[in-house]
Amino acid sequence: KTGAQTGFMTTAALSPQELVAKVRSCPDLVGRDLVQEVMGKERTNWTENLNFFARNPGEAPATGPRKHVVAIDYGMKYNIPRHLTEMGCDVTVVPGTTSAEEILKLNPDGVFLSNGPGDPRPLDYAINTIKGLLGKKPIFGICLGHQLLGLALGGEI
Repeated sequence: KTGAQTGFMTTAALSPQELVAKVRSCPDLVGRDLVQEVMGKERTNWTENLNFFARNPGEAPATGPRKHVVAIDYGMKYNIPRHLTEMGCDVTVVPGTTSAEEILKLNPDGVFLSNGPGDPRPLDYAINTIKGLLGKKPIFGICLGHQLLGLALGGEI
């Protein structure tokens, strides 16, 4: 099998045959929209920096003019907006279902497409939002966000 692999974790003492049966009973990841289950539901202005223990030794938060980044949350790890804030960005986090029009009204300097779970192909709402942002604002992403950007540009995964 290729692509996303189904897995199963347990602390129960099960036989290999029971474990295989459990894995085979798990729902397939392909074609499912898992983003709606894990994304934030509200727009928020992120204010949290990295804490002392997460910062590299001797590193201080950025100073100088700040850039406004809209981070589209597809199930984002919170350390990402912490790093963006630490790097001198004012970060507005929006749900993954936010339209391009709503994002453009926020007038960001750039748009970040977050990581998240699952298959990007059924996320038409996200792909359409990205298409509506192309050529209007700088866009950058990681993981799922990068895959969605590729699909919005006509690529395949």
